Amino acid sequence: MRRCAILTFFALLSSAANAESPKPSAPAGPATPAPSTSAPLAQTTASPNAGQAPALSQSKFLGLLYVEIARHTPARNALGQGDVAASFHVNAQGKVDKVVINKSSSAAHADLVKQILAVVNAPPPPGGGAEITQNFKFH
Repeated sequence: MRRCAILTFFALLSSAANAESPKPSAPAGPATPAPSTSAPLAQTTASPNAGQAPALSQSKFLGLLYVEIARHTPARNALGQGDVAASFHVNAQGKVDKVVINKSSSAAHADLVKQILAVVNAPPPPGGGAEITQNFKFH
């Protein structure tokens, strides 16, 4: 199931990278235990990266971020089925420092997403920061 979700994610990344301007995408395919993305995937916040290694491309950063989120997302959970839409900020160090739950099927599912994002350790985003919107579907 995760392989299908990863392939769906990379297909979304490819179409988002080739787009001239950000456009909302259609809802993700079949529900999976791993999170799925929805547009806009990310908006980078400009900040200088003087003295650091060359920044990753946005698509590479998003791919690595997704892998990190999926690594911390349980394949099964005691809460049962649920959906959560969250927006969060990844700072220049690759840490999630702000989470907003936009929609959730339950408070417990929202708390699970906050726990997942609290342990994410992504690479530094291009531009020094990124605003991400992510949908999580639990089975």
